[in-house]
Amino acid sequence: EKLALVKAELSAKHPNVAVQTEAIDFSRFSSGEAKKLREKIADLDVGVLINNVGVSYEFCQWFHELSDAEVQALISLNVESTTWMTRAVLPGMIERKSGAVVNMSSAAARAPLPLLAQYSASKGYIENFTKSLAAEYGPKGISFQCQSPLWVATAMTFPGSSDPKKRASLTTPTAATYARFAVARIGFDVMVSPYWAHELYIWLQQRLPDAVKIPFILGMHKKVRFHKKNTAKMEEKLKQMADKKGL
Repeated sequence: EKLALVKAELSAKHPNVAVQTEAIDFSRFSSGEAKKLREKIADLDVGVLINNVGVSYEFCQWFHELSDAEVQALISLNVESTTWMTRAVLPGMIERKSGAVVNMSSAAARAPLPLLAQYSASKGYIENFTKSLAAEYGPKGISFQCQSPLWVATAMTFPGSSDPKKRASLTTPTAATYARFAVARIGFDVMVSPYWAHELYIWLQQRLPDAVKIPFILGMHKKVRFHKKNTAKMEEKLKQMADKKGL
């Protein structure tokens, strides 16, 4: 339904452009699904791929508190989706000797994030994956870029909000505002944080030693973890996990 709405909107704005959609369950995306997708796009000249699939924790948690399903989702959606989608479009780009791949990472990759450990690590994979492929395929005419935003006013950042756009601020742009900055930077630096406030934050953060940065982040995330709302959620979650093990 969402894809149909997006297609209708794009077709109305650009009547001379053909718009195609394909619904994919990235939580189950693997080499087999990538092969099927590659066959479907074989006749298309895919010039730009933007890998923007991802998921985070519901709230800050110790790694052992995550369910097996949550751990797998972080791997499937944050790591495997980007890996297999890139493999699906790369042969055509190599043949045409042109193309651009934009992988969405996060400022979370720039520092260890206790209580968001797997999310931070998955985004670190995206950064190194992108930098490596940029070196491999830059000489072949293919541009790779990794964008690392901080907070954007979306449902992922504010999962309990009925209208995330209302939570936007100077440091937390709406998705539309971020997109304008992001598109303007495609094709330039390999590593970039397009929105100016995010870029400034990352620049400042990287100048702090880990001995200062990590304890501060841990303390901040503990406050989130032990917020009364999240404590109640965790008690219910641990009970459900224990019940499943008892079956």
